[in-house]
Amino acid sequence: MMNILRAEQAVQYIKSTARPLEQAIYRHLFEEGEADEVVSALAEYQNADGGFGHGLEPDLQTPLSSALTTTNALAILSDLPQSEGLLEMVHRGLSYLADTYNEACGGWEIIPEGAEASPRAVWWKYGSFDAFWGNPNAEIAAYFLAFQQTYPYAGAASLVRRAIDYLLHTSELTEMHEMLCYLRLYERLDAQQQAELASQIERFLDNCVIQDGSEGYGARPLQIADTPESQYYSKYEGLIPAELDALIAAQGEDGAWLPNWDWHQYPEHWPAAREAWKGILTLNALRTLRAYHRLP
Repeated sequence: MMNILRAEQAVQYIKSTARPLEQAIYRHLFEEGEADEVVSALAEYQNADGGFGHGLEPDLQTPLSSALTTTNALAILSDLPQSEGLLEMVHRGLSYLADTYNEACGGWEIIPEGAEASPRAVWWKYGSFDAFWGNPNAEIAAYFLAFQQTYPYAGAASLVRRAIDYLLHTSELTEMHEMLCYLRLYERLDAQQQAELASQIERFLDNCVIQDGSEGYGARPLQIADTPESQYYSKYEGLIPAELDALIAAQGEDGAWLPNWDWHQYPEHWPAAREAWKGILTLNALRTLRAYHRLP
């Protein structure tokens, strides 16, 4: 029996329950809303030091700035048309990153030690992702490249070179989030650098993307090829129809898509974070389904 997408119910969920940020992004993408409304909503998460915190990443509720949350913000900003307000926000975010570069690790700590004082998922422990240098460092390199006219970072070239060398010689090519960081960097590299990394990126994808339809820890083909225009679409073309069917089947009774994980601690705070995730996941589902012409 084919599952029926309840698109209008999903839209109403976003409009009634999602965070103001996801509501603003929805209006921009689907209703010709102003991009500056997204920037204004994102400003609620930016600190005086230029970095972002305050639960923008719902699994990390610390108000403190972090590289993790700042890259999340820059990912949103990089998808928007540029404006004076957006570039000012980007400049402050990149300035925060430049100021917090850690010479000892040759990059950035993904979260600050003080984050442990706030509600968070069990995996967000200080230092817990140190074994995967590419997360967040490869993604940070991507944004210094993407916004080099806005914030000319003196260390950008050496950071990119370090990221390339790490992928070639050090990474185990097995951690999904490190892979996603490298995909964001890869699309911003020049042709020669892309050629240097092409085989490693292919191996990373093969190691981390679930291609047999099973559940479990790993990226889904639709995360990698979220539109038919993706450079990875041909790699997963045969899997996409079933993945889209599965995405529709996963829609909840309230019209939203739910996270398939749990914090395993702070049970009094997890429900609010879960609701925030539902707004994010529902927005992402609608974006993907529209890209593949699966919305009514």
